[in-house]
Amino acid sequence: MAPTSAPPSRRDRLRAAALAEIREHGYAQIAAGGPAELSLNGIAKAMGMSGPAMYRYFASRDELLATLVTESYEELADALVHAAATTRRRGPDGRLRAATAAYRNWALAQPHRYRLMFGSTYGSGALAPERVIPASQRSMGVLLAGIAAIGPPEDAPAVPDATLRRDLVAWGTASGTPHAAGILALGVVAWTRLHGIVSLEVEGVFAQMAIDPARLYRAEVDRLVAERSGAAGAGGAAGGRAAT
Repeated sequence: MAPTSAPPSRRDRLRAAALAEIREHGYAQIAAGGPAELSLNGIAKAMGMSGPAMYRYFASRDELLATLVTESYEELADALVHAAATTRRRGPDGRLRAATAAYRNWALAQPHRYRLMFGSTYGSGALAPERVIPASQRSMGVLLAGIAAIGPPEDAPAVPDATLRRDLVAWGTASGTPHAAGILALGVVAWTRLHGIVSLEVEGVFAQMAIDPARLYRAEVDRLVAERSGAAGAGGAAGGRAAT
């Protein structure tokens, strides 16, 4: 019989509850005024806590910001994983469509967190890329897996540029998504399209243009599936059709 771990102590439970409340207040500040409004002192005041006491939980504002960014990336990825896992009977293209729909739905439900994720400047310290990027790669991993599952890798559009091919493969290997260059190229291009549509929708741009963003998004997903399936022929996103 496998040993069971001891339940968390009362102190640990109280700390976990305080951390969760701090994060909730942080998200509320960001929703109200953007990342610039994030303030440890403001959160401490809202919680009836002294400013110095807050630093027992987060060493700096950047530490809290990095936690919120990372947590948001993880929750977005969880939504994509769940969508793909619960639509297995729909086939590979159905799972891909479900995952891409989950991406848009999550962003529209949490626009302040979506802006936070893609609007934060990564540098050193708490916001160092090595902390944030692994969390961000999970969503890309789901997208790439969905694209790869539709057919053999040699059916993906080719990547004629040798340098780009090398860079894509190196990135895929480093990020834990070692797919063929054609799959990686299609995934990156597809993400830029879908992310672009969602970002503009979040900011209300399509409302000004009288364009239905849901239809536009679905059309781009249809295009992605067609390109992966080979229906786009030589007009595929990464150029020509050939083995990679």
